[in-house]
This record gives sequence, structure tokens and C-alpha cells, in this order.
Amino acid sequence: MDRLTKGKQREENVLRAAAQAIADLGYGNVRVSDIAERAQMTPGHVTYYFPSKNELLLLAIRRSEEELIETSRARLAAIEDPFERLRQLISLSAANGAQDEGWALWLNVWANGMLDDTVSVEHNRLESRWFELLIEVIEYGRDRGAFPVDDVADVAEMISALIDGLSIQVTVGSERVDRDRALRLCEVGAARILGVNP
Repeated sequence: MDRLTKGKQREENVLRAAAQAIADLGYGNVRVSDIAERAQMTPGHVTYYFPSKNELLLLAIRRSEEELIETSRARLAAIEDPFERLRQLISLSAANGAQDEGWALWLNVWANGMLDDTVSVEHNRLESRWFELLIEVIEYGRDRGAFPVDDVADVAEMISALIDGLSIQVTVGSERVDRDRALRLCEVGAARILGVNP
């Protein structure tokens, strides 16, 4: 294995470890040593690859979102039924359970985005890629006569807000909303917003 490949693997290990540490401890409580321990590296190695914690947060969320978009596009392409395609996107996007790593990263990006313009810009860039995918799914259904909607962007905002709100509840361990209930409510809500019977 050459040095470049080894270096990329180490960066990936650090990003995975950072996502785990943020989900476990919260962004504000994470120390470099927490990430280093999970990555099985020295703190010096971690800071060599990522000099700032904000940079590490941004790269971790970027990696998480790129994986989500790539996986979603591959799975959605194989689904012909419009509502089933939307249901699959909801399932892939919604939180998997309490302390879901991807959603824990998003919660920290939102919190830091209020105070840091760099984080805010990256948040907008990443969120717009997922939103474009949601728009594509809704347009796919509308173009096939399955979703009788006029303003796709408004419909997408409402469905996005539904997924976000319920996923936050799941991620923080709400006693009222677990993943199964969140998915059911997202599907029912999306159907009502779209004016369809799933």
C-alpha cells in the first residue's frame, strides 16, 4: 500500500472516529484525545490531518451526506413506483435511532452554523444537494401523474420539515417517537401533503 492510500485511509478513520465521538459525547464535549482513541491513533496524528475541530466537523458531515446521496441515488433508480421511491428516500434519510451519527452531526452543524459563517455555507451546500434529490423524487411522481402537485418546491419543504422534525425527536431519544413511528408519520404526512393515498 502506497503512502497516499495509507494517508487517505487514516483520514477516513479519523472522520469515522469524529462522527462516533460527536454522537457519543456531543460536539462541545469532544476532545482530540476522544477522536484519537476511537481512531486508534495519537492525538498528534489527528491534528496533523485536521488542525481544527470545525474543519473536522465539516468534513465528517460532508462524508456522511455524500454517502447518503450516493446510496440514495443508486437505490431510487431501481424503484419505478413513485410513492415507493419517496418512501425509500424517507427511510434512507430519517434517523435510525437515538444518537444516530449522521443526525448527531447535523444537529451540531445547525448549532454551529448560527455562529460560524463557514459552517453555515457548508450546511447550505450539503442540504441543497439532498433537497434537490427530494425535488427529483417528487417531480418523478408528478410527471407520471401520481402526485397531483403544482408547487414542487413548497411540497418538498413541507416533507423535508416533517423528516427533520421527527428525526430530531428520534435522535434525542424521545419517548413518544421511535424510528418506526417516525417513518409511519413521515409517510402518512407526505401522502397528505401530496394529496395521494399511499
